[in-house]
Amino acid sequence: MKKLLFIINPKAGLKKNKHYIDEAVSVFENAGYKVGIKYTKKRADGTDIAREYGNKADMIVCMGGDGTLNEVIQGMIEGDVTTPLGYIPAGSTNDFATSLGLKSDPKEEAEFIVSHEARPLDMGQFNGRYFVYTASAGIFTKTSYSTPQEMKNKLGHFAYILHGVRELFHIRRLKLKIELEDKTYEGKYIFAAINNATKVGGIMKLDKELVEFNDGVFELMLVEFPKGIIEFVKIAIKVLTQRFGGKVTFEHVKSARITDCTDIDWSLDGEKEKGQKVVNFKVIHDAVNFIY
Repeated sequence: MKKLLFIINPKAGLKKNKHYIDEAVSVFENAGYKVGIKYTKKRADGTDIAREYGNKADMIVCMGGDGTLNEVIQGMIEGDVTTPLGYIPAGSTNDFATSLGLKSDPKEEAEFIVSHEARPLDMGQFNGRYFVYTASAGIFTKTSYSTPQEMKNKLGHFAYILHGVRELFHIRRLKLKIELEDKTYEGKYIFAAINNATKVGGIMKLDKELVEFNDGVFELMLVEFPKGIIEFVKIAIKVLTQRFGGKVTFEHVKSARITDCTDIDWSLDGEKEKGQKVVNFKVIHDAVNFIY
């Protein structure tokens, strides 16, 4: 009998009710899998579980938010686990799941997982730490890891907006130097991000034509610091309407070296990463076998 490792974050988002778990397990069992359930209890549990048990299973499925997925993939890469991975999104925003077009209903997504083959998926590496879909700094970045879990569970995307509005009154300059393979950007920014998703932070969206999940590149976005409120509004409109150029930079990148950022905290898939003098980023092409 095939074995399925089911990693669940019971505190994530809106779908932590046992009813949803039972429905998913029933789908897996009907597909011929013997299901072993492991619950995360603290930060990094997903990493430890995936690293220790991943190669002993024929399939891994994680159920939780983007942070849970991040932990599981971290453990798979660290443990050289090549087992196919499925993801049932149960967080409060599920930006990456939305980008991939995954089902929001746990039973439907479980049915999708058992009926589809895994495909290669790229990952990002940030000073040795892996991330799934976004590394960002600047405005609204703190919101992703500082919004209380209870508020996120109740209000979803709206919680990020409410909690993030306060950052508008404390906009700081990010003085950065970003060295790419063929060019260098240097200046003062309010936002910097390296993404592999069409939706980031519950707010920002990218056209699906601009993003491929296993093409060996991520998307770099830089938003320059505005000179005043009028310019800020104009820049915000450009970002929301995806009119790149001028104050808004958009590039496909394989690697980057970012300096002058010791005092700048980053968000990796919604989890805080403290600032460092030098950030080395690179794409890990076809890092995991993912069902999407």
